[in-house]
Amino acid sequence: MRVHSYRHAEALDQGVADALMAFATGHQRALRLCLSDGLGDVCAAISATSAANTKMRHLDLWWSNDCFVDVTDPARVSTRTLAAFGTLRLAAGHIHPMPTPSGNPDVDAAAIGYAAELGETAFDLTILVVGDDGRVAGLEPGSPTFLEPTPHTVIGVRDAHGECLTLSLETLARSTDIWLVATGEAVASVLPRVLDGDQSLPAGALRGRRNTQLFVDQSAAAQLPRYICEL
Repeated sequence: MRVHSYRHAEALDQGVADALMAFATGHQRALRLCLSDGLGDVCAAISATSAANTKMRHLDLWWSNDCFVDVTDPARVSTRTLAAFGTLRLAAGHIHPMPTPSGNPDVDAAAIGYAAELGETAFDLTILVVGDDGRVAGLEPGSPTFLEPTPHTVIGVRDAHGECLTLSLETLARSTDIWLVATGEAVASVLPRVLDGDQSLPAGALRGRRNTQLFVDQSAAAQLPRYICEL
């Protein structure tokens, strides 16, 4: 796994944004992109780039997880992501937000609906923020959602935080490339385990079919035994 280290979080956000636009430029068809929560500043950095509408207009955009709330709820990940993209023009038919309670009796029905929409889609690129316990998307270490094998591509989760939807580890692992993003001191202690492929951590167990990269700021990289400094 290659590690890209940046001096601070703002430089990291811009670095991921630049890397994503370069990645998208190399695709002749729509880029199947899956995003997690916590990437609003990356999306905003893309929106602020003059070439964004040229390089990013052919996105086929999906989400790895979202809260099962109304579309106007501040906790709604996809709503915040699209707001952060600002004036970036995305084709409505290529935007795939996770379902809301409107029209879905419960989170399990919503998961079935999103799974039907997703089908056998394999993402070209998935970008996930790593939590301080090694979680990614809606997958937490030690949780049944992570530990128990499932035939379902999308899972409805009920826990102390409320209800949410998440793609399964197996679904995320269909991605050709996976980028993990980590910032701040709180995540520093878990990143060596992620880098070493610790299977007890969602971020450690998850790898792309072709390539996996880790983007960190210097605070997050403090305990990594080795890394390649890009900036």
